[in-house]
Amino acid sequence: MACWFLFSPGWGAELDPLTGWLTGSFSTRQQAESDERFAAVELHSREIWQGEESDRWIYLEQTLQQKAAHPFRQRIFRLRAGSFGEVRMTEYTMPKASDFRGAWRNPALLANLSEAQLSRREGCDIVLRRLPTGDYEGRNRVGECRTDFAGADTLVQYLWVGPLYLRMLDRGYDQDGMLRWGSPGEGYYYQRQ
Repeated sequence: MACWFLFSPGWGAELDPLTGWLTGSFSTRQQAESDERFAAVELHSREIWQGEESDRWIYLEQTLQQKAAHPFRQRIFRLRAGSFGEVRMTEYTMPKASDFRGAWRNPALLANLSEAQLSRREGCDIVLRRLPTGDYEGRNRVGECRTDFAGADTLVQYLWVGPLYLRMLDRGYDQDGMLRWGSPGEGYYYQRQ
């Protein structure tokens, strides 16, 4: 009885602003022009699949600006409202991702893709919490998101989301907890285009 309000109708409506802020076209071009440590990266995303009221699905694609036709990351994220105001962002990969290149522009490319075909990246969920400013921030749990990229064993991902920006900071660590690679400074700052 004490928790009935947590599951009342409309509790998933808190995903509306976050979903809107996570979708669109973003670029780190301005950051790259002022700081040579950063590459110019384009990020495009759009909401796909109408799920239950407490879920939102987003397709995301990232490319280097000079290689816009060849994404280096394609993912599908599921946003799910939590019991205490947090939002869980679950990351999925898809089979033969290159078949879906450009789906942010042409969602028909995803017409034959179903949730059952996706592979969840276990341990890589990002839990986002709303800040007093209204923006969101979060990260995945340290030591749980496995990777085998460039000598790292685990990945820690940080994410900040506002109405006009996304900021991402990824760091890869080896078995001894030593940093093997990662975003410079405070991470890549993507401005809405």
